[in-house]
Amino acid sequence: MKSVKLTISELRREKGVTQSELADYLGVSFQAVSKWENGISMPDIILLPLLSEYFQVSVDEILGLKPLSNREYIERGTDKKEHWDKKLGYLKDSRIGFWNEDYLEFLVNKVWNITKPIDIIDFGCGYGYLGIMLLKILPTGSTYTGVDISDKLLDEARIIFKDSAYKTKFIKSDLNSLKVKEKYDIAICQALLRHLPNPKEILKKMTDSVKIGGMVICAEINREFENVGLYIKGIEYNSLNKTSVLKKFWKTELELEGRDYSVGIKVPCYMQECGLHNIDVRINDKVNLINPYEDKSKYSKLLNSLITTNEWNRILSEDEKKDIIALFMNRGLTRTEAEIYLKSEMDICQFIMNNKDDAFILKTHCLLISYGTK
Repeated sequence: MKSVKLTISELRREKGVTQSELADYLGVSFQAVSKWENGISMPDIILLPLLSEYFQVSVDEILGLKPLSNREYIERGTDKKEHWDKKLGYLKDSRIGFWNEDYLEFLVNKVWNITKPIDIIDFGCGYGYLGIMLLKILPTGSTYTGVDISDKLLDEARIIFKDSAYKTKFIKSDLNSLKVKEKYDIAICQALLRHLPNPKEILKKMTDSVKIGGMVICAEINREFENVGLYIKGIEYNSLNKTSVLKKFWKTELELEGRDYSVGIKVPCYMQECGLHNIDVRINDKVNLINPYEDKSKYSKLLNSLITTNEWNRILSEDEKKDIIALFMNRGLTRTEAEIYLKSEMDICQFIMNNKDDAFILKTHCLLISYGTK
């Protein structure tokens, strides 16, 4: 029973009883209880219903096959400063190969028809990546204001733009408490709303921050689309698609945390509710073909980005594996589902690291770009 991890020790401590007291109730020695808790032996099958009744949990929960129903939900805090203060490296790695510059230029010039200098505010700007991309394209004289909750990300943004010719300003603020005094021509965000518990409220704040006739633009990833956008030659495609497992994970986060994996596809509806009009949607055309048989420099850059973003170069300790399984079980997955997910990720990691010189990979984010006019 390799996958079994008894929860007796945890339940006993919560109930405030000693090993001896539990042993007396079951009619066994306290040494037997100690062996169960240390993984040396298993309780006799006839004792499982007694343990279930004693702790008021199911047998599957006793065996650690299902999450304990009375567990407190652990939020990941992806809307908090502490989370993003640690994410500069991740953001820089993950933004490599995020946009085709010519497509962003097409949106600015042909779709949004921006022909005069504009003032733009970027909600959740991070280290200013989108500002870097846009200011090269926007008409001369345009200004960029970035807002973010993380001091570390904003410090990096200020360094990047320190000697640039562009007029920029960076504001440190929680978006919930942000008070926008000026009115902008465009309010924009990228991969922001998926991390927030209240995306509709932030979208309303973005709408309030623009002038009449101004635009709100949201470039958001729909996790289910993104999840199917990976192919690695040498690995069966279906084994890369873990949507069936992740759906339970995402559903729990949405219900208990408000973190919506599918927000990208809902944004146009939210824009309508915020009073925007001329709403439309595009999809980012960027597809990263990581091809070892052509440009080696490009290959290495894209492959390293994919590896570091997904932490496929990380060797997990046994404690780290337990933590990952515990996180997934905290989101309602069974131990078996969590272990299948973890094994799949470890198999991908092993395959990639063994084939770093000739891994042939296709990856697309399927970034949905919704926009509307106030």
